Amino acid sequence: MDTYMKCGCVAQGVLKSKGGVAIDPPIPACVVHDCTEIADKPDLSGRMAKCCDKSNIVPSSFDLAFFEYQGPGSREATESCKCGYHLVAHTSGRSKCKTFVARGPREFDRYYCGHGGWD
Repeated sequence: MDTYMKCGCVAQGVLKSKGGVAIDPPIPACVVHDCTEIADKPDLSGRMAKCCDKSNIVPSSFDLAFFEYQGPGSREATESCKCGYHLVAHTSGRSKCKTFVARGPREFDRYYCGHGGWD
């Protein structure tokens, strides 16, 4: 599946029902962020992706397992604060800092290389 989602991930599957109600036709979904909103793919030219274990670095590609874009305009860049909390924590009053300041784009995108197996 090569559908890019608003959360920054490539869809890992499809949603066939929600709340017990069938969805026909099924829609692409990101199971990591529970996202079903499709977005335009960003330009990955010159970007690199780092596995979550921080060891394997490869050119960014929508074909990487559990790929998550973290560059300019991404969810990570716009909804994560420099304090480490996300925007939702600021709006709910659960953040340690009082003013949300977007972290901005990350140097690397994220993916999973398979280092821990696929089970």
